[in-house]
Amino acid sequence: MFRSLVTVSLMLSLSPAALGVRAGGDNSLLLSTTDVEKEVLSANNAMIAAANRLDVDALFACVEDGERSSIIQNGVLFNTVADAKSVVKRGLEGVSKIDRRIENPKVIVLAPDAALLVGEGSTIATLSDGRTIENRFAVSLVFVCRDGNWKLLHGHFSMPVRST
Repeated sequence: MFRSLVTVSLMLSLSPAALGVRAGGDNSLLLSTTDVEKEVLSANNAMIAAANRLDVDALFACVEDGERSSIIQNGVLFNTVADAKSVVKRGLEGVSKIDRRIENPKVIVLAPDAALLVGEGSTIATLSDGRTIENRFAVSLVFVCRDGNWKLLHGHFSMPVRST
């Protein structure tokens, strides 16, 4: 029993997360988990900046476009990136400004080329007629590193139900 615990402890201490992880395939440098966290936060910040500019094309350029990608928004599963992009474009019709923020995001390194970002945030949308809509949301985002670029593979966005 003790030997098994020692073996497991050694395996965990030699894991990619403990030693550092290789991101982006064979041609990338060895990154620490802190480096991966910074890269994922940077990729997420690029997505938020694109959303705040109302630039749907730039936003979806940050998304891995493949058959394994998926996005869930408030209980609706979009099996293709194109479907999600279309809904986002329609949703922005009549919006003149957005201020989206994620507060205290937490990045969890899952593998050398994969990480999970979780957090809560807020969106203030200003409509073309001047009205504003404010919402809180929660996200869980899986990022993957492909050819040295961190992109969203899966996103789950939800707005909490307001209590009455």
